[in-house]
Amino acid sequence: MPDVSLSQFIGLLALAANVGIVVMIILLLGERSHIAWTQVRVRAEEMAALRESLERQAEEAEQAIQTMRSEIDDLQNQVKRAEGDIEALQQRHKETDLPFGYTAMPVDFVDRRYRTWRVIVRNPDLGADAGSLIHPAQRWIEGRLYELPAPNIDYAIAVMQERFPLREGFTVEPARERSDEAAEAAG
Repeated sequence: MPDVSLSQFIGLLALAANVGIVVMIILLLGERSHIAWTQVRVRAEEMAALRESLERQAEEAEQAIQTMRSEIDDLQNQVKRAEGDIEALQQRHKETDLPFGYTAMPVDFVDRRYRTWRVIVRNPDLGADAGSLIHPAQRWIEGRLYELPAPNIDYAIAVMQERFPLREGFTVEPARERSDEAAEAAG
């Protein structure tokens, strides 16, 4: 065995211990850097997956927007056609004389000695289905004027109530005389 002094042996032992400490520090740093890089890689993969998901959602949203735009264009065309139809119908209704008064003959034989009574028949349910304020069915809300010969107004109302029953939503009432209307307009 070579002749090694005690101080040389302690020096070698200290050198070996220092090398061991350096190796342990390198191993610890390597392990920590491996863990840090693994966390960075996992986070990068999560970010990439999130980016792909957001891109897919953006594409779907863009397709939905395109679909909605085409539907909006279709609806605008339908509205334009409907407005054209409305204008045509309004023009046709302006050119067509619609009757204001309806004459109701409740029986086949009418005694002309009786006075002619004016009654108004209303049915809001029928007028609500008209869909347009200028539609003739709208007059059911305002009331349709009927003139009929009868001995008195009560008889005229009773006759019209038989023709237009209350159970079907009709109401019959006496029409105001023109003098009453003129008095209200003046007063």
